[in-house]
Amino acid sequence: MKSFKFLLLVIFFIVSCSDTESDVQEINETVANETTAIDNEIIWSQGIGKSPGEFVSNWNKLIDSISDDQDTITFFSIDPDGVYQVSNEKETLVYRFGNSSETDNIFVLNLKIENNSVRAIEFFAPTSMSDITSQQTKLFFLMIISISDDSLNKDERESILTDVGLYQEVNVPEEYGGATLKNQIIYEIQPLVVDNQLIGINFNSRLPVD
Repeated sequence: MKSFKFLLLVIFFIVSCSDTESDVQEINETVANETTAIDNEIIWSQGIGKSPGEFVSNWNKLIDSISDDQDTITFFSIDPDGVYQVSNEKETLVYRFGNSSETDNIFVLNLKIENNSVRAIEFFAPTSMSDITSQQTKLFFLMIISISDDSLNKDERESILTDVGLYQEVNVPEEYGGATLKNQIIYEIQPLVVDNQLIGINFNSRLPVD
């Protein structure tokens, strides 16, 4: 059976040069900045375990701390007015990043709420041949780890991505992913498979059930 590695590569690595090379470079630099250091002059803290309002505020402060490019900040930031609830119980809040006219560039963030506290983060990223989308995906994953646990350094964040199977090579898409526990936070990757094709990845972090 053919290795599934080629499907995973389209998510994380630049595969060709194109007219969007400068945009890719900007996002690559942002990813590099995040994995090197987070600006300590901008005060932010983790959002998991906090109220939804505090989560959004801390997420946006985190984005501000890793980039000074306004387009990047705008794309990755959360507009509080764009967050919507999916039930009257307010147990799940949803936010969509990206251009709705470009379906391969839509990222979805779900916040699971309990007693006005964010208990879990569920994030969907599409597979795509776009270089920009590939780098955006990697940065979103790093942001979710950072907002889940503000005590982690760059090596620990990267090790979590390795532990959940982000870079693994598998024979069938259903085998992709895994889970790991770090500092009482559970991180997990789950593949979204349709007709034996990987069409997206769910990356989740959550507090253990009491």
